Amino acid sequence: MTRESKETLVNRQELQRWLQTRLPASLVTTPPDITIYDDEVVIMLQLTMEAPDAELSEEQQQQLEQELIELRREETRPLRVRLARELQSLFKCAIAWGMRAGASEVLFTTRTVPVMTRLGRVEREVLDTLVSAGVAETRSAALAYTVRAFASEHSEWLDEVRAAIIQVERVRARLKHTRRKGVPPTVAAEADEVAPPKPN
Repeated sequence: MTRESKETLVNRQELQRWLQTRLPASLVTTPPDITIYDDEVVIMLQLTMEAPDAELSEEQQQQLEQELIELRREETRPLRVRLARELQSLFKCAIAWGMRAGASEVLFTTRTVPVMTRLGRVEREVLDTLVSAGVAETRSAALAYTVRAFASEHSEWLDEVRAAIIQVERVRARLKHTRRKGVPPTVAAEADEVAPPKPN
């Protein structure tokens, strides 16, 4: 099943309402963010959180957010497992969860798949440098680290690209299901156009 067919199978807003009726009202403040991929559906929950204390440092506030996410993750585990099973039967793919509190966001276990790529000497040297520095244990781990670093540095640009792709997919889907009535009109030749010579 393609991403386009998954998105048309269930309306995103209907799925958000479906989740909100099954999630505790004290858990989330807004409809969940839902991202649909070819092989996975990611559900991000915006947790209810008290207003930040102005006296806390940025590090202390982040620690509170992380602790809240971990607490809610454990509290909701049985419920999320049950809901994921229901959604898996619908989408026929994996369901992943994440939680957002304040400025902190944690994506729980998602699918990992091998990605084959060919790298030149310069790219391999970058990966080997990360391995030698202890940033990663293998080239594969170093490549994953590099992708995450790029995503973090260029998150706003990636969001714009994703939004543009979604719009293009919607236009394609609309045109695909729109039938034209009749045949396209013929274009009359201009007066100054010279007709091609007839074969002898």
